[in-house]
Amino acid sequence: MNDAAFAEAMTLHQAGRTGEAATLYRTILGRDPNHAESLHLLGLITVEQADPEAGMALIRRAMAITPDYAPHHNSLGHAYRRLGRPQDAVRAYREAAQLRPGSAEIHNNLATTLDDLGRHQEAVEHYRQAAALAPETADIWYNLANALAATGPPGETEACYRNAVRLRPHFADALANYGGWLMAQGRWAEAESRLNEALRLAPDNAGTWNNLGIVSQKLDRPGTEAMYRSALAIDPRLPDAYYNLGCLLSGQGRSDEAIASHQAAIAADPRFGPARLAVCMAQLPILYRSQVEVATRRQRYAVALQDLVTGDVSLLAAAIGRSQPFFLPYQGQDDRALQTSYGQFACRVLAATEPPTSLPAAPAQGERIRIGIVSGFFRDHTVFKLFLEGWLTHLDRTRFEVIGFHTGGVDDAQTARCAGWCERFVSGLPSAAAWREAISSAAPHVLLYPEVGIDPIAGRLAAMRLAPVQCVAWGQPETTGMPTIDYFLSSELMEPPEADAHYTERLVRLPNLGLCYTPDMSPLPRPRAAAKPGLAARPASIGEAGPLDISAPVFWSGQALYKYLPRYDAIFPRIAAQLGACQFVFIAFANSQAVTDAFRDRLRAAFATAGQDADQHVVILPPMSQRDYIDAVGRADVVLDTVGWSGGKSTLDCLAQNPAIVTWPGRFMRGRHTAAILRRIGCPTTIAGSLDEYVSIAVRLARDPVWRAQVRQAVALGKHLAFGDLAYVRALETFLSEAMVGPRADQPASV
Repeated sequence: MNDAAFAEAMTLHQAGRTGEAATLYRTILGRDPNHAESLHLLGLITVEQADPEAGMALIRRAMAITPDYAPHHNSLGHAYRRLGRPQDAVRAYREAAQLRPGSAEIHNNLATTLDDLGRHQEAVEHYRQAAALAPETADIWYNLANALAATGPPGETEACYRNAVRLRPHFADALANYGGWLMAQGRWAEAESRLNEALRLAPDNAGTWNNLGIVSQKLDRPGTEAMYRSALAIDPRLPDAYYNLGCLLSGQGRSDEAIASHQAAIAADPRFGPARLAVCMAQLPILYRSQVEVATRRQRYAVALQDLVTGDVSLLAAAIGRSQPFFLPYQGQDDRALQTSYGQFACRVLAATEPPTSLPAAPAQGERIRIGIVSGFFRDHTVFKLFLEGWLTHLDRTRFEVIGFHTGGVDDAQTARCAGWCERFVSGLPSAAAWREAISSAAPHVLLYPEVGIDPIAGRLAAMRLAPVQCVAWGQPETTGMPTIDYFLSSELMEPPEADAHYTERLVRLPNLGLCYTPDMSPLPRPRAAAKPGLAARPASIGEAGPLDISAPVFWSGQALYKYLPRYDAIFPRIAAQLGACQFVFIAFANSQAVTDAFRDRLRAAFATAGQDADQHVVILPPMSQRDYIDAVGRADVVLDTVGWSGGKSTLDCLAQNPAIVTWPGRFMRGRHTAAILRRIGCPTTIAGSLDEYVSIAVRLARDPVWRAQVRQAVALGKHLAFGDLAYVRALETFLSEAMVGPRADQPASV
């Protein structure tokens, strides 16, 4: 009778009808108190119904009756896990595995517990054994894939996810995690496909919606905001979704909404460090509505930064680098004090949480100096053109060994070229910790950062002491404020006499432009009336005024909109007041129509204050390719350099069109690039000494075609001097050699 009753109880148990099964197990035990398997399985049900102590007692009774039976030890392991005793669970599972080494289930359970304890390599080995024993079990392949995902061989990891999905095509969790792993590999389009498939099967998974939002943002898809909001509608306590939404909103210029979203992330998880840092950085908007707002936002940033500096730094260690004060220098003020606060804070956080690195001794006699270059932009990018290309192709390899650390997630044809130019080239590492270890293992004598403040990983690594000498160039022309950065590599022509006071680093004024630039030449100007791809073919976005008026003077000012401070908006109506019919051409902000609209509204207000109509003068073109950009410059009469933050690479590239450029050098190096370029090529006549002179030069160039032609001719004759400057390279080599015997890392980095 017990055999039939036990078989029925087992059937109920396997069908998930555990209450009925438990009743029948108890009936059997009423007739036979020593029925070991009824004790065992009733104990297992009791464990799973939230009374693990009572369940464990039943299992132990079964073990006493039937010793050395593997399933009993396996169930005991479950009980220990429920009680939060993972070490005891591991011992129970190991005993079960010794008794039944061919059980995939036991190896899987042991592996899961080891993984929970952080013993990942042991877990992987047991998952592998389980998969070999039960190769048709999707869950085991899924578990193995998850265990391998962070540090395992990519090929094996992907094969495991594929096996799980092949064996169970509707395995939503496997599809979602596979998509997350593809994200980590930078395979965004494939990740998007898997995540969409997972959501079709399980549309109420907040984490999957959040990941899809990240992928959508990376691929510049529409609807990203809705994805993050879908995640939050499902789980209003998901801090990652609030944080990611805040970053999206911040990038769209919606600063106050971004701050609110980051604050919601902190409310959901008070220990969520990235949101705490992002709240501070979101105080710095992309564009200002008025000059008064500049002062207001600057004060808010100072207060938020002070809150960070005096708060619990242990919460922020993992966040350093993820949000940086990129937009601070666009306020046009002396940022040394604020940058010092941020830089010292970032270094202090990492010094408290990262183990110290042993630094190499100075190179021995005859040994080459090892130079590590850390950048996320070993690819087609402004930073590559300004610095990396020249360094990699011209540094003397008999004196210097060059190691590239490509911390970015985007590769292109230039990346392959960079790898070929380096003795060693490291890329694709999965974490900031891995980058730190890679640099430490390479033991560079010097670390060169072409910029600090843009790339997240470089911004984090720069806050650590990883080489005896650490330098930053002017890819982000602003002091880092970091005591870990010893030297700021700048330009003799760009720095004002008092510039040392602007930096915490020791300022190094390298010859001329502080560059060895190779231009990407473009065709010379064609008539503005040509159909394509020039200005005449582009519609105006202000007032939908149609094509440019090619009979009127055209002023080109195609810089990033965050370079334009409200205090200088009056320049454009002042020029228009003297010329009458004329047009000013700008480029829309690629990431946000809201930013472009705010800029448009500012110009409308500036023209209205002067009694003019901006719609008759202002054209905002959509973003365009580099070639179209340079061609468009050739169709304009005059180039108006931005005041306060000058054109750098854009000015160098536009020299291909022999332009007539007006510039007014500012107080800081970042506002003096174009003036330095014009001085270098022997064309200083269009460098203004005041705002009034800037307007006067612009008007004269528009009115006087003879003088304009003379300026263009002077540019054509002298522009070669801006390029291929090997004197800069030789001076850089001399500096790097001397720095190895100069002040060391244990001395103050500031002057």
